[in-house]
Amino acid sequence: MSDARPMSRDEVLAGLRDEIAETRRSAEAEQDPVRRAERLEKVAIREEIAEEEADAIAAEIAENQQTALSLRVPISLAAELKARAAAERIPTSALVRRLLTQALHAPTAPVLTVEQVEEIARRVLRESA
Repeated sequence: MSDARPMSRDEVLAGLRDEIAETRRSAEAEQDPVRRAERLEKVAIREEIAEEEADAIAAEIAENQQTALSLRVPISLAAELKARAAAERIPTSALVRRLLTQALHAPTAPVLTVEQVEEIARRVLRESA
């Protein structure tokens, strides 16, 4: 696996825009007016979808920057994961990646201790009396 930093979406987009600009210059230099119009139309279409193309390329680059992780889970959990993935029509590995990412990036709510719960109960009891 390479230690090189993968290209960002903005870097990919800049490269695509450079490529499109070069294609535009070449199309504008075309002598045949019909062929020039066709090539410029293709350039215009490519300009319209450049951001989507950059997103897709960046996602593919990120996907290729992965590693495998092996883990054991109960059979019942594996079955639930497979069923949910099938219902969402995505691979089980994609579902697991999404769930793990959400779990790691979700803000963690502090858990109350027994003492804190008892104090809240005493306060509620005092205030309701």
